[in-house]
Amino acid sequence: MSFLKKLLVTAAFSAAMFVNAAYAENVKIALVVKSLGNGFFDAANKGAEEAAKELGDVEVIYTGPTKATAEAQIEVINSLIAQKVNAIAVSANDADALVPVLKKAMDRGITVISWDSG
Repeated sequence: MSFLKKLLVTAAFSAAMFVNAAYAENVKIALVVKSLGNGFFDAANKGAEEAAKELGDVEVIYTGPTKATAEAQIEVINSLIAQKVNAIAVSANDADALVPVLKKAMDRGITVISWDSG
C-alpha cells in the first residue's frame, strides 16, 4: 500500500470516529496541495481517489491554490472549515504560517494531518 493510501486510510478512520452513526454520510477528506496543476499532486489525488473508492463512503476534495503561497492555502483551508469537512491532509507551503488556521480547524473537530511538508 502506498504512503498516500495509508495516509488517506488513517485520515478516514480518524475522521470517521467523530462522525455520528445517526448521520451516516460520506466522510469528507480534503487533500490540500501546494498548488494545483502540478503532476506530482495530480498523481497523489489519483491515489487518494483509488483509496477512497476502496474504503467506500469517503469523498476526497482535491483542492489547493493556483499560486504556491501560504496566504492562498490559508484561504483554501478557511473555506474547507466553513464546509465542515471531516479531515484535512495538507502539503504546506509554509508550515509555520498555517499553524493558526490549522489549529482553528482542529478546534472545530476537523482531523488535520500533514504530508509532503518537510
